[in-house]
Amino acid sequence: MKALRKYYVIAKVSFTNALAYRASVFSRFGFFTLYIYVFMSLWRAIYQEGAVHGYSYAQMVWYLIMTEFVSFFCGAEILQKMNEEVKSGSIAYLLGRPSHYIFYQLANSLGQVPLNFVSFGALATVLGLLFVGPLHSFTPLELAPLLLSILLSILLNFFFLTLIGLTAFVLEDNLALYLIYQKLSFMLGMFLPVEFLPAWLQPVAKNLPFSYIYWAPAKIFVNYSPALCLELIPRQAAWAAAAAAAALLCYQLSIRRLQVNGG
Repeated sequence: MKALRKYYVIAKVSFTNALAYRASVFSRFGFFTLYIYVFMSLWRAIYQEGAVHGYSYAQMVWYLIMTEFVSFFCGAEILQKMNEEVKSGSIAYLLGRPSHYIFYQLANSLGQVPLNFVSFGALATVLGLLFVGPLHSFTPLELAPLLLSILLSILLNFFFLTLIGLTAFVLEDNLALYLIYQKLSFMLGMFLPVEFLPAWLQPVAKNLPFSYIYWAPAKIFVNYSPALCLELIPRQAAWAAAAAAAALLCYQLSIRRLQVNGG
């Protein structure tokens, strides 16, 4: 319980800081709105012929809103922060604290989630209602599995970014790895649903972790069914657990390298 309370305090301090600097959150509202408007206009032209791959125009717009909503919990701030700490050597101060470095970063990141969830959730709802109206297929009973799916997306992305960030111990400049990860995540779920990919690529995408960051929660949101949740949520949980295990293993190896090199 002491350990949990320790990370709760870290998350609480992060939340307080997010409230203090909330202007930085609201400043991103313009980008969020512009992104949705541009892609909504693009899909309006595509949807002149009717539904595409089982998605109506309204579902597609809400899908884009959901993926963009999730992306604001899945930023690259943790990666940039870890790179700076490793390169500057300030990570040594964090390692001396009575907390695990990765779980400290996780608590710090989760502390910012409530403010982002409320602010961008409100904006996403307003934009969706304004642009295409309510999503009639969604009911309040589906909120719990949707929130679970979003949480697993956040954790999956966090541990992947942490894993990439830890490579700074060896590579120093890991920007290339991040760009590869970012583009795979974007193309396998954020910009396009997996169903829009070529037939031969769809099973590949569904067996890779990248589609479970954006596609899974957005798919559950616009096309909910209990069977779909039973298919996607366990896969999200499995990939999140695998990413966490890989990040913790990489952390242990990185710490040994730091101690051997004496820096």
